[in-house]
Amino acid sequence: MLDKFLHRKRNIFRVQIADWLLVVVALAVFTAISIWNITGASIWFDEAFGAYLSQFNFIDIARYTASDVHPPMYYWLLKLWAMLFGNTDLAMRSMSVLFGGVAIVFGYLLTNRLFSRNIARVSLILMAVSPMLIRYSREMRMYTLVTAIAMAATYILVIAMESKKKLPWVIYGILVALGMWTHYFTALIWIAHWIWRADIIRRIAGKGKFIKQFFSKQWLMSHIIAVAVFVPWLPFMAIQFATVQASGFWIAPITPDTVINFMTNVVFYQDIGEVNNWLAIGFIVLIVAVSIMAVIVYKKQNQQQRQNYRLVMALAFIPVVILTVLSLPPLRPAFVDRYLIPSTLSIVLFMAVTIGFAMKSFRPRLRILFVLPVISMFVIGITNVWYLGNYNKTDGSTTSTHQFVQDISEKYSGQPIIASTPWLFYEASFYSTDKTPVYFIDAKIEYRYGSLKMLQENDQFKIKDMDKFVANNPVFWYVGVTRTGDFAIPYANWEKITELNYTDPINGKSSYKAIQFKSN
Repeated sequence: MLDKFLHRKRNIFRVQIADWLLVVVALAVFTAISIWNITGASIWFDEAFGAYLSQFNFIDIARYTASDVHPPMYYWLLKLWAMLFGNTDLAMRSMSVLFGGVAIVFGYLLTNRLFSRNIARVSLILMAVSPMLIRYSREMRMYTLVTAIAMAATYILVIAMESKKKLPWVIYGILVALGMWTHYFTALIWIAHWIWRADIIRRIAGKGKFIKQFFSKQWLMSHIIAVAVFVPWLPFMAIQFATVQASGFWIAPITPDTVINFMTNVVFYQDIGEVNNWLAIGFIVLIVAVSIMAVIVYKKQNQQQRQNYRLVMALAFIPVVILTVLSLPPLRPAFVDRYLIPSTLSIVLFMAVTIGFAMKSFRPRLRILFVLPVISMFVIGITNVWYLGNYNKTDGSTTSTHQFVQDISEKYSGQPIIASTPWLFYEASFYSTDKTPVYFIDAKIEYRYGSLKMLQENDQFKIKDMDKFVANNPVFWYVGVTRTGDFAIPYANWEKITELNYTDPINGKSSYKAIQFKSN
């Protein structure tokens, strides 16, 4: 009876009920992989900033993030999520897992609509084990939300292009705006959409009619809606961009390895210098094989299939090219792998579509031979994600604030902690308790950065009178980051009692120091 039910011609979004069961299984696998030891790594500064921000009301969240570098929508959603599920690291990080799953669903719907059921299945398998998507589904940041919006908007755009109805265009415009409300670099996806649409119009428009057909009423309407929804935030975006360009930023200049590192991270979650021996051979074979197959596949496709294939290629590669160009002098560097997570997932879709078409002529049992090597490489990438945790590849360090706060809380309950920097305060305060609160010293902070505005304006956990603090807390801890080499004791009259030292679990170098003091 169940078999008859599953094989009826009923479908949802052009997907049969039986295939939706496969989607559920894939999502279960993805969720299990993403959730595995998700709390094992401490939250790092960007996560801690969002968690700290979520304690304020919605207006203040917008006001404080306007002083930083991002729009507020993710932080609004994070606050709502915390109100529903709590403010533990598991609860707040799990929202990224949810949106990672949403991105997979829309990626599957997209390939199913553009190509075929079998190709959509291949894409589903590879997306569910995509290392980079899993990596950022384990982090309290907006990147899987951005990817979900990008995949949903692309799917709706395809429907809108095929339909004469207004509703898909309205939805598309709203999604474009929501993407911009979440992260400015979603603009790279919208540019890819523009280029893909321009290519279609160029091929079908009569002489002198390109502009008129490209800027159709529906296309203009969707973008007017997008601008109207986003326009309240435009002044703040302008201020943020001007501030960043004027004062500089932390992103390193691009090198000849930048894009190659991006690609090896897509597959193995490793930089090119770490991809050695058989892994290097496997990576080269994969890139060469997919490139050759892509050329052959494209030549064998009909006109409609080529158009759809170009959409996937546009999503996968145009944002990477644009961000590379935008990172060249005289502009400030802007190339960061996590800004390209929508393209990362699109590269996985590109590989899936290419492999799916290439194996069409093979027997079903032989088709798995095409997919298994890619899955095997992705599994290696997943193990690297699990091993590295929140290891920061930019500065070569791991955040371990949870460990020292937990140690002090368990062994020295009732003794407060003073963080040496505001950045460390954000991280450590997430794990503070009523018995072991975390503070920072107001006089030792220069409030130059917008991310510190909410500390400047609020006195909670701010030490404004050091004498009064030590009078109320005769024994306390002072913690700092040792890897930077500038950890120093701020007051000479503090008498050291004991010291805890921590090493980075990945590179083995000294990372943190916690010193117990009493004041004379």
